[in-house]
Amino acid sequence: MADRPVVMVVEDDKEMNQLECELLEIHGMETVPAYSGTEAVDVAARCGADAILLDMMLPEMDGFECCRNIRGRNGRKVPIIVITALDNEESRQESLDLGADAYFTKPFDPFEIVDTLRMLIDKAGR
Repeated sequence: MADRPVVMVVEDDKEMNQLECELLEIHGMETVPAYSGTEAVDVAARCGADAILLDMMLPEMDGFECCRNIRGRNGRKVPIIVITALDNEESRQESLDLGADAYFTKPFDPFEIVDTLRMLIDKAGR
């Protein structure tokens, strides 16, 4: 197990992905970037992340299908936090129904994301 929690950041916008990674690294977390839903599913199977930040609007495979796929493959329940521009109740509910643990819309409060990540990682027993 790594000294610091490992978080996979799934965001197709390269600048936003880098900003999210930098935010988490400042707060003592390791990051693994992924830029599409397909890449995220592949990386999730290999990297053993302690949590996942997941955008919903992704190339190749959207975040909904990505969440469904990760939940279907992963033997342990890795926390998934959705960060998306989809600010509607239907998207929020579908994400939670598919197994997401939290749902935030852009723009988001960085401290709220970090606090939620820490709480979910602790709850998962890291």
